[in-house]
Amino acid sequence: MPPLSAPINNLITNARFTASEMVELEKQVKSGRVKKGEVEAIATNYVDTLESGVGNWLNQLLLSLRSQVRVSDGIANLASETDLLNGGVSLPEDGRKHPSVRNVQRALIALASRKGQLGYMLPGFGADGDYGNETTKAVRAFQQDNGLVVDGKLGQKTAKAIDAALRQTYVPGITKPTPQDLVNAAQELCTGDIAQYYGVPQPWINIDPKHNVPTDRTFNFLINRWKCNLFGGNVLRKGGYEPPFYRDNTDDGKGEYPNANQWFKWTDKYAPRNGNPVRFQLIDEIPVTNLPAAELRGRIQELLAQIKPGDFLLVDHQGSGVQDGGHTRVAITNNFRTNGTISFAQASYDSSLIRQEGVDNLTNEEVIWLMRPNTIM
Repeated sequence: MPPLSAPINNLITNARFTASEMVELEKQVKSGRVKKGEVEAIATNYVDTLESGVGNWLNQLLLSLRSQVRVSDGIANLASETDLLNGGVSLPEDGRKHPSVRNVQRALIALASRKGQLGYMLPGFGADGDYGNETTKAVRAFQQDNGLVVDGKLGQKTAKAIDAALRQTYVPGITKPTPQDLVNAAQELCTGDIAQYYGVPQPWINIDPKHNVPTDRTFNFLINRWKCNLFGGNVLRKGGYEPPFYRDNTDDGKGEYPNANQWFKWTDKYAPRNGNPVRFQLIDEIPVTNLPAAELRGRIQELLAQIKPGDFLLVDHQGSGVQDGGHTRVAITNNFRTNGTISFAQASYDSSLIRQEGVDNLTNEEVIWLMRPNTIM
């Protein structure tokens, strides 16, 4: 196929096709600037740029366009390319359009997306099955970074190195996100420059196109405000799950995340009586202030022991103030049975970060909810 048009090319050049890019794609299709063929190209030639859950959303768009194309799972390795790995095939000597070319291209694009190595990206043609100049350039970049002979050709050593590098990456749940996608999203939002924007003194940078606040720019109204619920909602979106929303009075389908101490109203237990869609399974709930101290510690221990990575722990602080929206924790690892702590990603005063916390960190709350996300986007 010919190179992508400018509107689409702008969406894939950074090798990360996010929910925000998905919204922009829908706008471009609606305006007529992007045709069905280019939407299909994203689902095939650039599938390995899609973030968790975005593939499911893209499939819905393809259905609306009456396309037969569907998004596949992300590429995990080159195990199926035995002739490349055993040296029986060398590219492009054995054919620019050899059947193995497309998987090699997918592997390079996946590495570009998962490791941030944009030199491996194929922005012009993607995984089109043709070992042209763009693929040669990406292979050369990989060889340069990995101490290989830099000739742009794919022999056995380069194929094995690409396969090994790919096996060291996590394959996102493109159409069916998993709790590990939530863990990865939480860790990413606690890393680098983005982490500071979940701190109190800074503005917020929203990544959720279904939230009222514009995406990917600083929102100064939220300077000097706690961002616990904002962090949690962004983790859900980036991890491929639907966050809870208060809907606004417009018809744009957008809304705002509720305060963290209201999220329980979107669990399977409470959503029906509150007229909300279900976004979580309620695993456990502790009315802290109603329990004697000894019994309370036992109940918190029971709750912490059953936490799984990707679970959300929501609390309501004592007192009537909700200026910080309660507190939202995302479980990263559960070490409770070995050392009494859970690794939680969360927004703090200075930034988002990961803390080790246990029973003593929860005894002074009013209510504790353990919630498991269960609605993919």
